[in-house]
Amino acid sequence: MAELKVATWNLYQFAAPGTYWYERDERNDYEPDQWARKQAWIRDLIGQLDADVIGFQEVFSVAEFKTFLTGLGYPHVAVVDDPAVDPEDADVFVGPVTAIASRHPFVSPPTALAYPGEFIDNAEVAEDFTFRRAVTRAEVDTPQLGPMLFYVCHLKSQGAFVDSDAVAALPDWKARFREHLRQRATKDADQLIRRNGEAAGLYLAAMSELDDRVDAPIVVMGDMNAGPTSSALRVLTQQDWIDNIANIRRSGIEDAADRAWNFTWQLYDAYGLLPSQNVADRPVTHAAGWRYPAETLDYVLVTNALNPKNPNRMAAVSDLKVFNAHFQEENKLETTDHAPVLVTITPVT
Repeated sequence: MAELKVATWNLYQFAAPGTYWYERDERNDYEPDQWARKQAWIRDLIGQLDADVIGFQEVFSVAEFKTFLTGLGYPHVAVVDDPAVDPEDADVFVGPVTAIASRHPFVSPPTALAYPGEFIDNAEVAEDFTFRRAVTRAEVDTPQLGPMLFYVCHLKSQGAFVDSDAVAALPDWKARFREHLRQRATKDADQLIRRNGEAAGLYLAAMSELDDRVDAPIVVMGDMNAGPTSSALRVLTQQDWIDNIANIRRSGIEDAADRAWNFTWQLYDAYGLLPSQNVADRPVTHAAGWRYPAETLDYVLVTNALNPKNPNRMAAVSDLKVFNAHFQEENKLETTDHAPVLVTITPVT
């Protein structure tokens, strides 16, 4: 049976000429020739991926995106939210959206994933807490595995954006350093809370999908804006070992099937499922910049149905590739500062 290939990719500001991202600045838009080169580069790399399903982040120009992907052999393209626009300038985008493109039909129209109320009920967050950027929920009718559920996400960005103008207005460097660090501490904590809350929402939503079918194949993919050892990934995957449960040692549970339930209620980082993986050699998915080092931020996570170690699996993650050769180039405007992550899933015969 044919393999299924899925990928996630942050395109870096997919905004057609005539529009801007975040502010009306000549550095924040594409000239027609730049846009043509960026599209040609994306087209070539999508050909190399040869993926059945691709989740995308940082889409601004939705109509152009749909036309572009349809022309590349993906007749099923969905965007479940509208990009945010500056209310005072309709040509300036201030919030991108996620998207999905598939060679195979959707079982039903994709939707924005509802944020689980159980987190809001049990955590100290605002009643209107939700995903900052809508998560695309799409069920695809794959010829390899039948109906298969995908979440495409883009979690809260890293970075504490200090108000530099307010800092510069202070009278001396003593006051400036104090204010800069004060703002950074507050905003660092805020983005961690928001990103971890979004990670918890994704995990809880995926586990709810398993209530009706514990062996459902689910893929959660996207730009998580967090490293492999981060608290966000720990929340998302729930891979921390359980030694004691219900007031007894896990090893004391008599039935082996009962001891194995924790594997059902987890998500698995596809990279960690490969026998040849090496944490020290893990390829980075985000290029270094003047404020940050190169790191891994983009992931494909799967349920136990796709775990090679599960004796009852319906398929298994058999390969993972990261396409980051373009990080050696200087111009991320015509490429992207993220690398596509491609995962191959092999059905059990």
